[in-house]
Amino acid sequence: MIHTILVITSGLFLSVLSQAEEQDKSEDRSNNTREIRPNVLFISVDDLNDWVGCLGGHPQAKTPNIDALAKRGVLFEHAYCAAPLCSPSRTAVMTGLRPSTTGIYGNLNWFRDLPKYKDWITLPQYFRKHGYKAHGGGKLFHQPKGKFSDPSSWDEQYSLGQGTPRPEPARRYTHGLKAKFSNPILARLIDWEPLEKPKEQSADWRTAAGAAEFLKRKHEKPFFLGCGIYLPHLPWHVPKKYFDMHPLEKIQLPEHLINDMDDIPLGGRRMIGDAADIIRNSGKWRDAVQGCLAAGSFADDCVGHVLDALNDSSYKDNTIVVLWGDHGYDICEKTFAKSALWQQTTRTPLIIHLPKGLGGKTFNDNCKRPVSLMDLYPTLVDLCGLPKNEEIEGRSVVPLIRNPQDDWPFPALITHSPHWHGSNHAVRSDRFYYIKYNKGGEELYDMSNDSNQLHNLATDPKYAEIKENLKKWIPKKNAPHFRPD
Repeated sequence: MIHTILVITSGLFLSVLSQAEEQDKSEDRSNNTREIRPNVLFISVDDLNDWVGCLGGHPQAKTPNIDALAKRGVLFEHAYCAAPLCSPSRTAVMTGLRPSTTGIYGNLNWFRDLPKYKDWITLPQYFRKHGYKAHGGGKLFHQPKGKFSDPSSWDEQYSLGQGTPRPEPARRYTHGLKAKFSNPILARLIDWEPLEKPKEQSADWRTAAGAAEFLKRKHEKPFFLGCGIYLPHLPWHVPKKYFDMHPLEKIQLPEHLINDMDDIPLGGRRMIGDAADIIRNSGKWRDAVQGCLAAGSFADDCVGHVLDALNDSSYKDNTIVVLWGDHGYDICEKTFAKSALWQQTTRTPLIIHLPKGLGGKTFNDNCKRPVSLMDLYPTLVDLCGLPKNEEIEGRSVVPLIRNPQDDWPFPALITHSPHWHGSNHAVRSDRFYYIKYNKGGEELYDMSNDSNQLHNLATDPKYAEIKENLKKWIPKKNAPHFRPD
């Protein structure tokens, strides 16, 4: 009897011990899983259009660091913003919600001022919620500091200093044109100048240096590191060496059709403004192109500084790199601005790089499927093995990262809603680009042979079915404009 009890007791003890050991092993596996979760380096470049070498938007673009990243990662050749304006685009990326859902269509309102989104969990916050450290600097939300930088999204923020000193108004390269611009914001911002100052004095270089310094340190947690480069946002004031990289006498002007607006409806013509005509007629178009290319090369140098730091760090084999621009910018092809729905203002670079140890690129093809910056939130959550956030919009593009030629039936949706003419939308499918204006009027382009969108096919009856299919992706309801008190 005693022997039986001892056997039973011994058996129970061994069973409990076995369960305890298994639990310890499980906890070790869980801890190991947490330890090996990939880091994220999240680089945003403001107003960066397709004037980068890897996208070929301008044949003279010199962006070697971005181009090298594109070769190592997946370059999405047809990536589009959710809105062609800074704050609505960035709000959509960081909240995972469309402008038509939040009502954030402009730069002067803030999503946390809306009761419904006061406590919304943004992309960096979601990573913090799941054990990451979120460290950000520069322009990631709408501004690099203060309310519109969303301090609650970050564990730490860095590089909050002032920008590069600007020249006196009398020295403005466009000083004589200032009074001609009807848009006061453009009148204030449109300018370019080579500066006799070292790059280290610029806010963007300090932002890049702050990210590089972070990568030199030891971190106990996996990290979400945000680095927001402000240029090539206007004004294009950058060190002279970057202007010298693009000699003025060799600058090529982008394609422009003089009667381009003849087949554009009123809704589109309202978005044109007068800046492009003023620049073209002033004889300064070539100078403007040089300034934009110079600013892009400077931004690329900042990106390279961060990527070099990553490559020299202990994190290079366990860090996902994402580089994106918040929208495009048109340099006098149709307009001189963003805030329009043509491809020049809505297409933007998007590169996602996974190290080989995380299943990185083993092919040479880029992805030609249309994707949206809205997809970044769910994609990064997916790549890092975090629980799916069921409240956000957009969809993970991980299948396209694994196989860029995979079937992808989803178009990209772009919304632009200036208060004076309601919500307007563009839909970019594999082949077609459709624009629907709130007050009537449509545009349709066959992107397979008209990538500059010079020939509007919307009135051709043979495309009626195509238009109807594309219209199905347009939101049925648009949130009203949110105006702060």
